[in-house]
Amino acid sequence: MTNWWVKAGLGIALSVVLTTPYLLPAKAQNAVICTNCGTEWTQLMNKAMMAKQLATQAQQLSTQISQYKDMLTNSNGISNHVWGQAMQDFAKLQNLMSQSRSMAYSASNLDGQFSSRYGTYDSYLNRTIGAKDWQNKYTQWSQEGSDNARYALKGLGLQASQMQNEQALMQQLQSMAGTAQGRMQALQVANMMAAQNVEQVMKLRQMMMLQLQMQANYLAQQQDRMAAQEAAHQRFMNAPRVRNDNGETF
Repeated sequence: MTNWWVKAGLGIALSVVLTTPYLLPAKAQNAVICTNCGTEWTQLMNKAMMAKQLATQAQQLSTQISQYKDMLTNSNGISNHVWGQAMQDFAKLQNLMSQSRSMAYSASNLDGQFSSRYGTYDSYLNRTIGAKDWQNKYTQWSQEGSDNARYALKGLGLQASQMQNEQALMQQLQSMAGTAQGRMQALQVANMMAAQNVEQVMKLRQMMMLQLQMQANYLAQQQDRMAAQEAAHQRFMNAPRVRNDNGETF
């Protein structure tokens, strides 16, 4: 744009010089002296310089307008933010595990409930367990073992259904990242993706806790079973013997 204005100014100056009457060649015997030619030429050069300065200012103004456009684009945010539902998903899994008859890591008064369900070798040894007590114990072990596996599988199924929603959410975020305009929108999409990754890590931790809960329940049941059976065997071995008339001991 600058070169165009300079060329235009020089063209105007040249045309004025060529068309000015007192600058045209005269007869040799009647030479005319131009007293104002220097002044006219200076004015034309000044106008050409002014045209060049105006062209430079126009270029600077165009650059500033482009910078303002970039600033507006970079400061433009996303109207609709997308976040996951990790807390709601956690609540669903905890509610599911609370329905189980096996011990849950989220149970209130965990120590008291554990002590009331599972005994130790000494506690079983110091009390007499009758037929009804053994029946209740086998019923408890069976129900807890069944619920332990069943609700763990239900938890996995719940996580699988939540993954479909999370995949749709990630696809939406990827689409937003591909169409983001400016640094502000790109940063906001990156923050939403980072939050989604944090939620995924939290859900992975929850699944690890569910697995550890299942293993802990199984170990507690096995230990309770072994303690009760060993105590019953020990009481039988320590019971007083009865000798009949034939000399046999019972």
